[in-house]
Amino acid sequence: MPINNLFFLFLGIICGTFTGLFPGVHPNNIVALSFLFIPYFESGYVFFLIGMVVAHYFINYVPTVFLGVPDDETATAVFPMHRLTLRGLGYEAVFLSGFGAFLGIVSSIFVIFVISFLNLDFYRFYSFLKSYLPFILALVLFIIVIFSRSYWALVITLLSGIFGVITLYKNPSFNCTLTAIFTGMFGIPILINNLKTARIPHQIITFPDFKLSFLKSAFFGSVGGFLRIFLPGVGGAQVNYFLSKLIRETDIRNFIVSQGSITLANEVFSIFALFLIGTGRSGVAKAIKNLNIDVDLFQLIPSIIIASSISFVVLLYLSKFILLKMQKINFKKISIFFIFFCTFVVVISSINNHLFYHLTIYLTAISIGILCLKTKTPFSYMMSVLIFPTILYFLSS
Repeated sequence: MPINNLFFLFLGIICGTFTGLFPGVHPNNIVALSFLFIPYFESGYVFFLIGMVVAHYFINYVPTVFLGVPDDETATAVFPMHRLTLRGLGYEAVFLSGFGAFLGIVSSIFVIFVISFLNLDFYRFYSFLKSYLPFILALVLFIIVIFSRSYWALVITLLSGIFGVITLYKNPSFNCTLTAIFTGMFGIPILINNLKTARIPHQIITFPDFKLSFLKSAFFGSVGGFLRIFLPGVGGAQVNYFLSKLIRETDIRNFIVSQGSITLANEVFSIFALFLIGTGRSGVAKAIKNLNIDVDLFQLIPSIIIASSISFVVLLYLSKFILLKMQKINFKKISIFFIFFCTFVVVISSINNHLFYHLTIYLTAISIGILCLKTKTPFSYMMSVLIFPTILYFLSS
């Protein structure tokens, strides 16, 4: 890789590290701002984007694990990770997330080599599958709710789904819309619940024992990330939701590994989708497509491997430093700070995009999230906020 491209890759990793630490800050927001600097980046801009998005999703496990504040990709995994932190195993949760993410990237690259070697026609397969997707999604969602055998699971699913249809289906949608929804539903309720805790329990800085089942969990996570490239309108969070129900991991550590794998495999495959079916599945992938730069798929693979390796190491050292510092300060004050910070992010990001509309969304999302928390319903059922409008999107397209 040329030194120039390597420099921009490292610059992207640094930027992604900062965005990953702050809840509510999404790579898509940075992409929009960074377009101003394209004349200075030239062809290195692609490598900057790769470094940023990979680092962001690795480092984003820090607020997800320690504070319980996810973004739209880590929403379904937030509670199991935070639960380990409250048991004194926060560092283990971070390691498992990062390990799963790294395995997801390695598996994704392996799948790409297999696809290239077999010369498979995925565009034709995608065209065939598209018309059946709404019925597949509806059937899977129905089966999941029925087998939950919980009245509150049904209530939360319907409330979240109706809320999603009202806010996302044929309504003005911005990055701040999803920020308001996911921060309100999955982040603020846990932060409010954290107010009962003055200090986090003593944390054991240790690595979990390796299990072969981790490889299985990472493999299924990669499969979930791969399937997403055929699902326009379906994000990583929906894939996380369905796969978490289908593989039915009973061990919390395997579950966290699979979720880490899904998140990064999903992002890698969303970029590879540009080359497989001609369209991207993420803001970063679409930005690369809009650049009209002649980039070969196999030119990106070394940069992805370098970015993921560095980001994993940064995640382990940075999370250890933050975790040791957090044990010395009042956890309640940290939670209050991030409640205000998340609210500030929602306000600032939507101040020129229907502010009161997004504040209403934010408050409604918080109400549903608190109801879910108080009834001890798994947070994953709130993912119908995206699944309902996705089904309608397919039916009307």
